[in-house]
Amino acid sequence: MRMLRVAVVLSVALGIAGFLLVRWATPDTAPRSLVFLGGPIVTMSEPSAVQALWVHDGRIEALGSAADVKSSAGPDVEVFDLEGATLMPGFIEPHTHPLASAMLGAAIDVSGFTHDSREELMETLREATGGFLPQPWIIAFGWDPIMLRDLTPPTLEELDALSPDKPFVILTQAMHEAFANSAALRAAGIARDTPDPPGGSFGRGEGGELTGTVLEVNAINYLIRALPPSPPALTQLLLRWQLAEYASRGFTTIGVLGLVGRAEDPLELLRSLSSDPSVPVRSVVYALPDQVNLSAKPEEALDSRFSIRGVKFWMDGSPYTGGAAFADPYEDTELTRTVMHLRPGHLGPLNYEPGDFAREFSRFHQAGYRVAVHTQGERAIDLVLDAVEAALQTHPWNDHRHRLEHNALITVEQIRRAKALGVELSFFTDHIYYYGDRLPEIVGNRTERYMPAGTAFREGHRATIHSDNPMTPIGPLRVMGNAVLRIPRRGGEPLGPEERLTIRQALQAMTTNAARQLGVDTHRGSLEPGKVADLVVLSRNPLDTPAQELDTIQVLGTWLEGHPVDIRKASLPNVKIAARAIRQLVSRKQE
Repeated sequence: MRMLRVAVVLSVALGIAGFLLVRWATPDTAPRSLVFLGGPIVTMSEPSAVQALWVHDGRIEALGSAADVKSSAGPDVEVFDLEGATLMPGFIEPHTHPLASAMLGAAIDVSGFTHDSREELMETLREATGGFLPQPWIIAFGWDPIMLRDLTPPTLEELDALSPDKPFVILTQAMHEAFANSAALRAAGIARDTPDPPGGSFGRGEGGELTGTVLEVNAINYLIRALPPSPPALTQLLLRWQLAEYASRGFTTIGVLGLVGRAEDPLELLRSLSSDPSVPVRSVVYALPDQVNLSAKPEEALDSRFSIRGVKFWMDGSPYTGGAAFADPYEDTELTRTVMHLRPGHLGPLNYEPGDFAREFSRFHQAGYRVAVHTQGERAIDLVLDAVEAALQTHPWNDHRHRLEHNALITVEQIRRAKALGVELSFFTDHIYYYGDRLPEIVGNRTERYMPAGTAFREGHRATIHSDNPMTPIGPLRVMGNAVLRIPRRGGEPLGPEERLTIRQALQAMTTNAARQLGVDTHRGSLEPGKVADLVVLSRNPLDTPAQELDTIQVLGTWLEGHPVDIRKASLPNVKIAARAIRQLVSRKQE
């Protein structure tokens, strides 16, 4: 996906000269043997903190009292004084999209995070499209009519006026809806008589003419495939910067749930970047079904910085586009009628027929791949659980760890059934914070059981929580605080207070539980002897911090295998990639 504004390309081109003139400081390194002490050490494997932790050759050797650990480490061991800061296992993001985030981060920002009205947003677009734009497509990202109450959809006439000749696409924050001008529709081969793909649609007026609206993933892929690719090295640079952004927020491992984004070979791109020992985070990938060779087994290299562990499907769509396959209709309100354009009695569609999905699921299950499925509504969840049950009857697998993702309106009965089938649950609780004030207009009194993470914990699940970035910003401590508080950002009482997590449960969700879901819990997720020393240093102990203040905790550093991570954009590996990007940009311009 080439989501680049000209400023990004020029900043790389003009900035590279400055990069190359910098006298590079050698990144911080650590000795082979190191003892951490002088602050709380939260292991996540036992109730109380310990005083000291010994790391040797990238692995945890011992934990305990300062005297005992220093004695075990020997007199020559170096000491890292935390100076009151807190040491924890590095956070693990179980569900994110780094390539899409990298490319969309360079798009025109039209999000509800940075705009307060439609007019303000349209002015941003007018300014961005009004000057000289050498890139072949113009991309904007973050359109969100649920967050901005006056945000009516752009008409095709508005889009064509902003960009009469050049393809122009606006992607919504949820990335389940897009708006394309006439040039983009032509370039993508979308015409009046183009059939709607399964689970998606091309908006049409009463006379059958295209409106520019493109709904759901399978339809949006028409636009994505038509986007001209960026120079490979520039894509590499943006992706590596994005990986550093995860590390800067305290993540040491990310679960890539569908490697979506415009690149010639997304899997090889991430694999090649991760072969560099200086890469900022580890990636565990659930590939798209067409990216997987079933003759090859899933990668179980638990010490590696890249592995393909499973596959990702979408069973339904976004609750904010009418795509979630709820059991009961969406509410009939002004929001659903005039903003979401849903008819009374609307039920979101399923992306697969039951038999078709069961066959697809069984193929990957039999090949040993863990399957993660986007499921927001009860009907979608039932279909996936039926497929799991059928597959287990013919091909038993005791510890498969297949996953249901997001789970907006999963019921207690479905939570119990998932537990009995060994299906893991991951919740997108940021919905409560960012969209909680609008949920009653969309799902009515079902809001009280929206994203029921508390019930999942009570029923014995080792559930996780995630940000689904770029859907919401990267920030594990904010995500945890939202799951603990469940208060919408515009204030009010907690929504579904019985579904709140404790701070310890929230920490488990993004450390030990996330490691389990990704299948790396024998090596990561807690501080125990024998595990790799993937660490985060925080300004405060989250367990001693009020939930309202979790997001104020600062990340002071992350460590992989006992070495501090270099998160500088102008690191030496990044400069080398930037140099290749410049050569490719110049070569492309001369062609």
